Amino acid sequence: MYKITQSGIQRLSDMACIPEAEGNIDWQEYQKWLADGGVPDPEFTQAELDQQAAAEAERLQRIQDMIDNLPSWAAVETNITNITDLAGAKAFLIKLARVVYWLAKNTKD
Repeated sequence: MYKITQSGIQRLSDMACIPEAEGNIDWQEYQKWLADGGVPDPEFTQAELDQQAAAEAERLQRIQDMIDNLPSWAAVETNITNITDLAGAKAFLIKLARVVYWLAKNTKD
């Protein structure tokens, strides 16, 4: 009948958010339901928690992949300093744009 959420208690029959206020009739009904042995649903099911954990692990692995493949700053600075023509500048900008894209889109596609 009820679910715990980040913002409080939600009544599942109409998805109403019930504020924790002693004078609120919905809060009083919820307290009675609890006293009668009611147990609210958790905010997330185990399947949802597992899915969130998998997505977070994937995100962290992508970050680690980027870190593992970064050259030293000295190497980056040397490569920038050694750009001598438009083709070299374009190649550098493409690599830079790719990194920005990966970060913004959170993907390597």
